[in-house]
Amino acid sequence: MGRRTLALIGSVLLAAAGTAIVALYVRGADSRATQGQALGTFVVATREIAAGETITAEDVHTRPMRADDQPGTTATGLDTVIGRRAVAGILAGATVDERVLSRPGADVDLPAAVRAGELGVNVQLADPNRAVSLLGVGSQVRVFTLKKEKVQQIVRQARVISIGATLEDSGAPGPDGQHRVGSPAVPQAVVGLSVPQEQAEVLMRVQMQQQPMYFALIPSGDVTAGR
Repeated sequence: MGRRTLALIGSVLLAAAGTAIVALYVRGADSRATQGQALGTFVVATREIAAGETITAEDVHTRPMRADDQPGTTATGLDTVIGRRAVAGILAGATVDERVLSRPGADVDLPAAVRAGELGVNVQLADPNRAVSLLGVGSQVRVFTLKKEKVQQIVRQARVISIGATLEDSGAPGPDGQHRVGSPAVPQAVVGLSVPQEQAEVLMRVQMQQQPMYFALIPSGDVTAGR
């Protein structure tokens, strides 16, 4: 066998080896690219849903999406949203966030439903403070503050009439010089309450003094009639 033949065979083998190496690299790149991109099933609005509408099976469907792209409050099952009322508008094609839905079984009031003789007031609380996993439109809550290391009740019973979106506005630096009020490092939410005027004034004063506030959900059996 001549040198030319051997050289030809060697070049063919090298080319085949190179092709195999490239294929393995591409396969590994695809695997690396999909790491951390696990898919999940999430609820998506089939049509635009206006605030106050009760969601039906025709209004929503599920779609596989990247789990890392969705907040933990995105609905994952149709049974968790059907029959609940939207407290804020939901665009067609948008995922359904459970924070914009009425609390299951709650006597839902629309955001503008401030009762006669009361005022609507917004309060701004961090997620744990507002009992986020329990709170919904129609909930009844007690409001507490912390003053001189003592817990004080400032509102005996308030009715939740709206739950707003998370605020991410940048404000002045906090006491540590780093965290800013309303920045993503200090997640906050706006909750609308219907309360008598004197209690509205107390809530405003506590907020202006930048004192912390906390919600505690009142069981339905302990709710005072007419509130």
